[in-house]
Amino acid sequence: MLATRVPEAAASGQAFLSRSRAVVAVTAGLLTGGFAAWAYYDDHLRPLAHTFGLWIAMLALLSAGQRPGRAIVQACLALTAAVIAFFVGKKAMYGVDYPGMPYAINVSELMEWLVLAVVAGAVLGWGFACAGRSGRVGAVRTAAVIGLLVADAYRRSTNYPADAPVVVTFAVLAVVAVLAVTVRSWRQLALVAGCTVPAAFVGLLLVSVPDVLEQLLITGGV
Repeated sequence: MLATRVPEAAASGQAFLSRSRAVVAVTAGLLTGGFAAWAYYDDHLRPLAHTFGLWIAMLALLSAGQRPGRAIVQACLALTAAVIAFFVGKKAMYGVDYPGMPYAINVSELMEWLVLAVVAGAVLGWGFACAGRSGRVGAVRTAAVIGLLVADAYRRSTNYPADAPVVVTFAVLAVVAVLAVTVRSWRQLALVAGCTVPAAFVGLLLVSVPDVLEQLLITGGV
């Protein structure tokens, strides 16, 4: 009897942990997307709604140290929830700021970003899962996160210099948070630092992909 109950209890505990992680991921996504929607109409924080820094930081902090499969699921859930919250939140905020004015969610655009959310969540969840592990692999993955944050801030700052104070400040805070979660020794920090510059160059290419895809979709590929 006891031998039967132990596996059942273990399975029940595992299921509870899985549900808890799913709830945490969806909650993080809703909060991040809701904040981005609010920032979209804020005079000072609006630049954050036009960058990927919020999403990158969220996925990194959720995925770091997780098993790859679990990190992929959590990242996809979080990013999907964030996209939905962002689009719905923008509509809600528009109604608050401009009462009576017509505004509708662009369903086709929402679906396009949901597809991108699943793809990006799978790739970044897998990529960030090893961040913080000992050795070169963990250092490279942590550097990849930092490289993306730096590249995203650089892209926005160079294209819109007036946005630089906000996006750079956020990038610095996000980098500090990621390092606090993933780095456990000076040696590991040195490895991360050595990989960050090449990671930033690769990151610059990656953060530019959604803009290129969106432009192609808008213009019909012309």
